[in-house]
Amino acid sequence: MDVSEIKKVLLTLVEPNQNRVTLPSNVKGWSEQSEEPVCYWTGITCDPIDNSLTGLNLGNGFWLQTLLGVSQTGEVDSARHYQDRMLDYEDIKDQYLHKKRETIDFIDTYYKQRNLQTNKAAAGPTFPSALGKLDTLRLINLSSNQIQGPIPKSITDLPNLEIFDVTKNDIIGPFPHFQSDSLMVLDISKNRFHGSIPQYLFGHPKIGENTAPYLKSLVKFDISHNGFNYTIPLNGDSGFYDKEAQTETVLKNLQYFDLGYNLFSGTIPNNIGNFASLQGLFLENNRLVGTIPKVLYRGSGIGANPLPLVQLFLQGNMLSGTLPSGLAELPNLKELYVDGNKLTGTIPSNICNKGLNEVFINDETEHDNCDNVVCPANSVSFEGVAPCTRCEEDGSAFRKYLGQRDSQCRPKMSETEILDLFFDHMHGNEWLDETYIWEAGSPPCQRPGVGCDDSGKVTSIILPSMGLRGPLIPELGLLGELHSLDLSNNFITGFVPSEFRFVHKLIDFDIRGNEIQGVIPVLLCITDGINSNGIGPEGTNFDLLYTCDNIACARGTYSEFGRAVVPTEEDVDGTQCMPCYDDEATYFVGRDRCTDISIAGLQFRQDDIRHGVVYTIFALFTLAFIVHLAIMARRRKKYVVSGNDSSSQHQNPALPLQRQDSPLSVGVGDDEFEDYSDDDWTAADSEHGTLTKKDGEGTAVELTRLPTIT
Repeated sequence: MDVSEIKKVLLTLVEPNQNRVTLPSNVKGWSEQSEEPVCYWTGITCDPIDNSLTGLNLGNGFWLQTLLGVSQTGEVDSARHYQDRMLDYEDIKDQYLHKKRETIDFIDTYYKQRNLQTNKAAAGPTFPSALGKLDTLRLINLSSNQIQGPIPKSITDLPNLEIFDVTKNDIIGPFPHFQSDSLMVLDISKNRFHGSIPQYLFGHPKIGENTAPYLKSLVKFDISHNGFNYTIPLNGDSGFYDKEAQTETVLKNLQYFDLGYNLFSGTIPNNIGNFASLQGLFLENNRLVGTIPKVLYRGSGIGANPLPLVQLFLQGNMLSGTLPSGLAELPNLKELYVDGNKLTGTIPSNICNKGLNEVFINDETEHDNCDNVVCPANSVSFEGVAPCTRCEEDGSAFRKYLGQRDSQCRPKMSETEILDLFFDHMHGNEWLDETYIWEAGSPPCQRPGVGCDDSGKVTSIILPSMGLRGPLIPELGLLGELHSLDLSNNFITGFVPSEFRFVHKLIDFDIRGNEIQGVIPVLLCITDGINSNGIGPEGTNFDLLYTCDNIACARGTYSEFGRAVVPTEEDVDGTQCMPCYDDEATYFVGRDRCTDISIAGLQFRQDDIRHGVVYTIFALFTLAFIVHLAIMARRRKKYVVSGNDSSSQHQNPALPLQRQDSPLSVGVGDDEFEDYSDDDWTAADSEHGTLTKKDGEGTAVELTRLPTIT
């Protein structure tokens, strides 16, 4: 591409201002009249050898405010600016791999401003697709420019990209598939991307079209503050085949992995332990459950070492279990945040003694070093870390959690308050049976669907098919005498709270047929008694006794009960959750039906049927059947009139039978077929196309001639 074409492409970026903006004197180029070479334009970087255009550095609102003359309505990160020269690996590693934990107030303010900006008329430009013509580009920085709409395919197809930074815009769409195998920095944080991350983005177990080609070079991966959901796609031995080294490898250069402030559910994948160079892991404010995996401080594989983590952000999830003392083995760790989860136990002293989180803690009073890590059980803090306020012991299960975020110590809730809260969250005033509507503050035992024991304690809540909608509240886990909870076939959303593990008498738990997402909390899966979990005849497979499927079928599976059923007797099969690929089963747990369709033993999704997959298969079967008929007709044709006789001078549609050398088999079914020789045949009325054959007893069998196929 010559200089004039490059200039034409770049000027498309300023077309919206229609020359109405007077550029500052220190801004070079960016006008049709400019005589400055393109490589000297402000924000443009060129290769010093061949003068090819390699960098477009218009971030921090420069494109929007300076070149387009539009005032910025959102926050601009003034500290973020890539240099005018191209960055190498060491530059990126040293300058752009650190994250600052923001306060809860700051985050709330940010999202309020962002939502306010969304409600206003779109003031920003759309992504400039013409940049896709500049195939020598290695750097694109368009951060904080209020860019609207999706990223064009012409941009993601750029073959030489090394840095792509569009943080703090209003870009929408699914995860973008970049084709460059040299990408080191991918920062699409603080936008409006949505959907799941491709399952095999990071390689194994199936390296395919969704696998990122830049795995070998990637240093920073930041998709935080978006709407990505489902699970973190690190199943199997995530990695790729290094053609140069001719060996399997992993993301050996990855140092900054930020998935914070999204909607990810599931557990923290063990494969993160493969990222041997990882310095910053940021998974905060998602919907992750389960325990903190050991691979974070042990690494993964034979001879593995602790990860070189400097920052580990896990706060604001639903993680359970205890805080592993092994995290103290991380030699470089400076910041560790685990508040706002459901961790129990105490804070290991060896972690307290590492002097963590000093850059965030703003408490000059004398306090326990452990408070810098996370506030202990039976205490509260607005941020979940120091300064911590100790509370009086009241036996509440919620007080068992570390790092609880609150401004004050709240008293233990009564069963009446819990049921009132449940009624409000389940939109009780809209339940299908009006006789079941609960009056606020009424005694629990007088509420329809609620059962109690002799002492007045709630023992059961039975509300199937009542039109309940909304998320399950964790406070139900405070009903200590509850043994039966049936909320099946409603419209309940959210996740299964791990607090149900505190209800030690819970036996029957039915949430089938709802719209509950995520995974079943691990500690709930190993709780005895719930749906006979852990209870079975002697010799029962341990994997059937203790499994999350006994609580509810996982996403992508189903059973008629919405869960697995443990065998009750020896040599008696229980009920297992089976695969299902319809949309509801894919997204929700506890499905009790599957709307897929099976054809010839293969399972098809209804969506695929609507898009013609099954129609195509049906057409293939039809074609195969027609071909089969044609072949059979050709075989029969050998014994019927062909329509042409060498001794005839004219065509006749009914000529005598031509003698064949092979026997003919006739019959109805395969077991009725008999072979007959030519000697068994006798002459017949050829004009009517019939042949007569004598069977073994001399009985005539009449066969009708097929029409001639031409």
